[in-house]
Amino acid sequence: MVRSKIGPFALESPLGSQRGNVFRGMHLQQKMQVAVRILPIPLGMTPEVKHEFAEEMEQLKSLRHSGVVRCYGGGFDNRDAYLAYELVEGESLEQILKRRERLPWETVLDYGLKICESLVYCHSQGWVHGRLRPSKILTTLGESVVKLSDFRRHNGGGSSLSITTDLEAMAYCAPESFDTEHKPAIAADLYSLGVVLYRCLTGVVPFSGGNPHFMRQAIIETSPEPVATLVYDCPVWLSSIVQQLLDKNPSKRPFSAEATAMALRTAQQHAMQGISVAEHLTSGFSPLQLQADKDEAAKVLGIQPKKKKKQARETSVTESTWALVLGIAAAVGGIYYMTRPMSEQTLYDRAALLMDDKDTSGYDYAEERYLLPLLERFPKGKYAKWAEEKLEVIAMIDAERRMDKNRRFNREPSTEGERKYEEANRYERFGDRQTAVERYRAIVDLLKDEPQERAFVSLSKRQIELLESKESSAEEVKRFLTQKLDEADKQFQDGDVVSPKKTWESILKLYNGNKEMQPLVQRAQQALDRMLKGRE
Repeated sequence: MVRSKIGPFALESPLGSQRGNVFRGMHLQQKMQVAVRILPIPLGMTPEVKHEFAEEMEQLKSLRHSGVVRCYGGGFDNRDAYLAYELVEGESLEQILKRRERLPWETVLDYGLKICESLVYCHSQGWVHGRLRPSKILTTLGESVVKLSDFRRHNGGGSSLSITTDLEAMAYCAPESFDTEHKPAIAADLYSLGVVLYRCLTGVVPFSGGNPHFMRQAIIETSPEPVATLVYDCPVWLSSIVQQLLDKNPSKRPFSAEATAMALRTAQQHAMQGISVAEHLTSGFSPLQLQADKDEAAKVLGIQPKKKKKQARETSVTESTWALVLGIAAAVGGIYYMTRPMSEQTLYDRAALLMDDKDTSGYDYAEERYLLPLLERFPKGKYAKWAEEKLEVIAMIDAERRMDKNRRFNREPSTEGERKYEEANRYERFGDRQTAVERYRAIVDLLKDEPQERAFVSLSKRQIELLESKESSAEEVKRFLTQKLDEADKQFQDGDVVSPKKTWESILKLYNGNKEMQPLVQRAQQALDRMLKGRE
């Protein structure tokens, strides 16, 4: 049945090729047209999921940029969650490409610059898109305005594309995104941008496969044909940038969206001026990474080594010397500006700004760009201890994300520390604080000297501190279990079978073998036996 309303919005026609989950909508009170994205939740939304969704919704509303589709907010109804966005009257880049197959390189370069501008803003706010592809890039006002859509947080720290089997979506995945431990990063967005530019220029994606396995294998192992070999009118400058964006190694891609934009502007300038590759290579410093030989380029241009002339030397030496000095100074200045290291104070200030934000999405960027360099360059500096503490916080958050992902996908713990922590946490979630504290202490004692388990040791210390702030005893555990058993008995008498069965089985699993709790364990076993016998 087609829905006609959700929340305060009347739903009209579907928009674009968003698989039926984005609709043109009208706010019934404000009479404002919007785009409404419906997010089905097949198993319903727990209070925790609703809280996380509400937090993400508030964060989305804070993204304010002319190149980003604005989110106005959202909410829930009985079945689904929904988000309301600015209505962009135009086409997606996907629709344009389906109609025109490929685009002129001038148009592609212009699109690339506008996308980079939007990414620079979003990355500075701690957001990584993670799903950048033509269907997420909208155009309006005669294709002169380009906007990025569908920013969402990635639950569990991994990219949603790392587990997709959608071949169309996989085509835009960076090689590292297929690692289950991959965390969305700026480098992955830049790779996806490279695929978008490649398709715009050539009409095809750089990799293809008949099924998810072959597609994944192609992306990870093979190298794409350079754009310039497929599209003869594409400037080598632009082809080179796309090739660099598609590098398998994230560290060999452009450093940032800002650096990519600078390279695109340089390509645009050289192409407009008609400067050849050979001329460029003999000219000196450039943000473009071109694989060619400078001496060979000089030969192509017919540049011969100049013979020394004794005559007229005095008349040209001053001019040539000053030109050389100025050229070197300009080159050195440019290189220094691009590569100068940050001071200890700057590294601290920038890291602190990200770490003080309640939004943890910027923590990974703070770790990579500021915290690790701060410790490497200033290991005994005044902020070294602070940096170590923040790295420990990030490691704990990453560990919790990994555990949450393993729970959701019913995966086994990946380390001994995670396994033991999960056991302790199970007692805590059940309400047995005393046993949970004992298990957490065991983790600290057993694994404190294991570097790979440091995050779980830190998490255990944190939980011990939290739980010990509340008094607990064996008698309190007995009272708690007795209360649980009484509740289960009442639920069973009222006709509920699922809830009491879960309680009885949990008590058996957690306390079987505990002598102090043995009478309560026996009571749970007897109740479970009666229930099973009643079914026979």
